[in-house]
Amino acid sequence: MLQPDLSALKSRNILITLFVLLCILDVTLVAIARDKWAIGRILLTIIVMYFVLQGRRWAKYLLMGICSLLAVLLIAMVVVLSSKLSIILKVGSLIMVVLCTIIPIYMATNKDLNRYLSFKRQSYSR
Repeated sequence: MLQPDLSALKSRNILITLFVLLCILDVTLVAIARDKWAIGRILLTIIVMYFVLQGRRWAKYLLMGICSLLAVLLIAMVVVLSSKLSIILKVGSLIMVVLCTIIPIYMATNKDLNRYLSFKRQSYSR
């Protein structure tokens, strides 16, 4: 059975690292804000990421959409509720915006990652 090359695996590991950082920050901010409803969104995002790593094309686009929407909503939240949010929530939200912007751009533009995902799709179809 063929294996993906080292650069493709490295790109996958970078994506996983970015995603884990996003999840850790998201869980931390949800705990600080005591927003129990956000746990469902976090779990959904983790499930979608699992399918991305399996090479599912629909999951890749769904995750890119979730990250993009989350970035827009976080910016809007910081702007509208800036006087009611603690400095930790503001800074954490802005860091999440950066991560939510980097992840879709990385997924769309990194050729090694796309080669890895294509390899996974081919492996799945066999």
